[in-house]
Amino acid sequence: MSRNRDVIIDHSGRRRLTRSQKIGIGSVATLVSVAAVGLIAGFLLDRLLDFDDAFDAGGEWDEGGGVNTRWYDPS
Repeated sequence: MSRNRDVIIDHSGRRRLTRSQKIGIGSVATLVSVAAVGLIAGFLLDRLLDFDDAFDAGGEWDEGGGVNTRWYDPS
């Protein structure tokens, strides 16, 4: 049995990709592009957000003896 039956040659003599080869290339390109978008988004979020401030409620919780936050100031 010849394995050359899957090879498609167009009228100019160039070898064409089969459907499964095109799907494989498209899948790899999709995975690479999604990974690149994720890396770029992660880098931008890391640069734009200061996570110390994002998780902090704005006050002292373990020292100082009082509750002083951005939203409530008893003084």
